Amino acid sequence: MLLWTGDTYRNFAVETLNDSVSGTVNFFVGSRVATDYADKITPIANEWSRLGSLVKSYQENDQTRMQAELNILSNAREVVQGELQLIDAVAYDQEFNQLATSEADLGANVTDDPDVKAFLAGRSKGEARKPASFMWQTPDGRPVFSLILPVGGFRAVGYLEVITDPLPQLEGIGKVLGGNFQILDNSGGVLFESLEGNEAAEAAAPETPPAPNEGGGEDGGEAATATPEDTADVPAENTTTHRAAVDVTIGDGRGGIWAQARFDRDITDFYAQTNDLRILSIEILIGVLLAAWVTGWVLLRTTVFRNLRSFARAMTSISEGDTNVNLPTVGGDEIGDMKKALIALRESVRQALILQNMVENTPTMTALITSDGTLSYLNASAQEYLGGTTSTVSGDFLKLGADFQAKLSNPDNLPFSEVIKTDRGYLDVLAAPVRDKDNTLLGTMLAWNDVSQREESKIAVTDMMAEVARVAQSVTEQSEGLLSLANELTSQSENTVQQSGNALDVSRDAASNTQNVATAVEELSSSIAEINRQATEASTVTGRAREEAEESQRNIGSLEKASSEIGSIIDLINDIAHRTKLLSLNATIEAERAGELGKGFAVVANEVKSLADQTANATGQIGDLTAAIQQEVQKAAHSISTVGEVIHQVNDIQSTITHSVDEQRRATSEISENVQRIAAGAGSMDEMITFVNDGAQGTGRNAHDLNTASHKLSEVAHNLSEKMREFSERMKLT
Repeated sequence: MLLWTGDTYRNFAVETLNDSVSGTVNFFVGSRVATDYADKITPIANEWSRLGSLVKSYQENDQTRMQAELNILSNAREVVQGELQLIDAVAYDQEFNQLATSEADLGANVTDDPDVKAFLAGRSKGEARKPASFMWQTPDGRPVFSLILPVGGFRAVGYLEVITDPLPQLEGIGKVLGGNFQILDNSGGVLFESLEGNEAAEAAAPETPPAPNEGGGEDGGEAATATPEDTADVPAENTTTHRAAVDVTIGDGRGGIWAQARFDRDITDFYAQTNDLRILSIEILIGVLLAAWVTGWVLLRTTVFRNLRSFARAMTSISEGDTNVNLPTVGGDEIGDMKKALIALRESVRQALILQNMVENTPTMTALITSDGTLSYLNASAQEYLGGTTSTVSGDFLKLGADFQAKLSNPDNLPFSEVIKTDRGYLDVLAAPVRDKDNTLLGTMLAWNDVSQREESKIAVTDMMAEVARVAQSVTEQSEGLLSLANELTSQSENTVQQSGNALDVSRDAASNTQNVATAVEELSSSIAEINRQATEASTVTGRAREEAEESQRNIGSLEKASSEIGSIIDLINDIAHRTKLLSLNATIEAERAGELGKGFAVVANEVKSLADQTANATGQIGDLTAAIQQEVQKAAHSISTVGEVIHQVNDIQSTITHSVDEQRRATSEISENVQRIAAGAGSMDEMITFVNDGAQGTGRNAHDLNTASHKLSEVAHNLSEKMREFSERMKLT
């Protein structure tokens, strides 16, 4: 019996150890890949997605250039230096339709999963600007990591998927877990291996291979453990190595499979300890059995074993939730103490089940977060609200922001409650610490209710109260203004009655004065007609002056042209005189050469030279005079031009005067006609003023009634404002 118990305990311990491996491996892999690795490559991929050349290829929808830009990423510094292993890069449009892929062309991408594509396409604009990471498995069983980023930053023109190999990130995980860790593909080939150490590597092939066990762990891992047949009695001095192997399924965080892994560890020390414990137990048991065999067998058979079996069945029933189980009748010995303890345990379990049912079925959404930040419990209302369970929901699952998470993780802030606005509405959140009997913090209870309707109603009531208060204030102000207007209208009606009487006297005086004005207007019309005639004659004279000025300007232009031609002739004479002087100089030289025979010719040459000098002097004086004449002619031309412009201006002014006088004559005629009509209508003015006087008296009576109504309206508005203020104070909204 003891040997069977020892073997059963050892096999159970090995199975429990292997079952825990699945959760541990999933936790470490998720931590290193989904968190650490994602944080590592996000800045790198984000920098790639903002490259100007890549953004321009998206904007121009040039898929050839887009593929070239994706190929360039394989030569990036981070890839060349081995910071990350780039497998493929895929370009998408804004609806996540594939546009291009790099030449590596993995042949698959994360958007092949319809759920992933629907999730990406259904995100809000704010969420779509954030990177999204996914762990997924290729069709051949290769685990990869994808990061989806918007291309172009804030104004996204498309999306970029960067597919990388995250397995190097798991380097050293075997040493951390204390065993040999392998990731396998679909065919069983090893994609990644991390050994426990040199000693573990040397002992990688166990002498006694473990048999697979089909039992699954909490996180979906399938364990393969050593069987009892493989763990028969082994002497302590035997150096046989025992290893326990387990096949682990690593999840992708979305309920799927990311990788198949195998983990084995050395349990030789555990086997040795259990063997020592078993030998010691055998020795103790033999001694006890020999000493108490005769006296204890009947007692154990009839009382202890029976009660223990009854207690075992009762404890099993209690563990299954049956708190109405009947306990065996015992005495007041140790078995009785066990019964009392079991009764207390049954009551505790009953109370715990009641509390659990209350929490599970309460409409208040409740979650329990352990001290290390892990989400360990969600009640039914919380699971329905979040649309997931503790295995699929983590992190800031309520989207309350980093500040709230920091406040929640600090025990000094607990407990606290507040109303927080989220994307889904308003939440009334309560955070309270959960402690054990030793006041050790076990975790944080987070309870929340959706109070969107209440808060929106409160805001609506507040806005309505403010609007009603504004309306009441406006009514008060308007009533006061209406009261002032009524007073003013009463005063004006009294003034109107008084002024209408004065207007009657004035209108009669105006009738007599209108005839005098008509006579004066007729005399003014005759004077304006004479002015118009004189202005017409002045316009004719200025027209003739303008024509003469234009003729003079043309004559001056001809004179200026003739003086210019004289200057040209003078230049020609100067040129001839200069040449004649040169000829006389040459003749003098030739006469000197001829001697006596050339003396007469020299005299002639001197005379010719003298005439040339006189001609040059005369033409110079003529040129000076001509230049002076040209200057004077230009001045005269300018003056005549100015006179012509002045005459033009005078002519324009005269035309304006003539036009204005004609307009005055017509206006005077109209004034005369209007004065005649005014004189004719002055007779009916008395009747109109009498009518106005009667209307003013009626207005005075209406103004008095309006004054009374305004007083009443002002009192009603004031009472309304007071009632609204009292209502706001009762509702605690002001």
